[in-house]
Amino acid sequence: MKPTINIYVIADNHFNHWNINKYCSRGFKDLQDMNSTMIKRWNKIVRPEDLVIHIGDLVFTKGSSEEIKKIIKSLNGRKILIKGNHDRKSYSYYLTNGIDFVCERMIWEFNKKKVLFIHSPHEITFNDYRTCKYIIHGHSHNKGQFIHKRKQCRIINVSVENINYTPMSLITLLNRLQQGYYDKETK
Repeated sequence: MKPTINIYVIADNHFNHWNINKYCSRGFKDLQDMNSTMIKRWNKIVRPEDLVIHIGDLVFTKGSSEEIKKIIKSLNGRKILIKGNHDRKSYSYYLTNGIDFVCERMIWEFNKKKVLFIHSPHEITFNDYRTCKYIIHGHSHNKGQFIHKRKQCRIINVSVENINYTPMSLITLLNRLQQGYYDKETK
């Protein structure tokens, strides 16, 4: 029997970015508390063989390269990074420091419906709304709704503040959306 690989989504950890604690009212006591809490929550559910699609702003890149590398390598799972506005290092930097794939946006198909992964909702095009059933983004932190609709497209904000600083199962999220589980929250 083939082992099951889980797929998770998360955005906007901003590891090593202490000011984000203030900007988003995160409530951590210090940088170490913020980083270690998010690493523990990530590693509690993500196994080494799982896949995490990180939808931007993974780690504040003004820290030392060794600190950044240590944080990325401490996170379980294989990691795809959809670059955010704070992911300012080169593609090769991320690829040599624990990220398995890097891109600006990604489209994936789930039950014959297109899913767009993009960091900022401001970069969503009219064509994206028209052709994708689901758009999963970050960037808005706790200032945007978790789920909202635009025409027949559902837009999901998986910034850490909206998902308890813990990667969320992509398949569970999409299955619940498809079954109308979150419809009451979108009206």
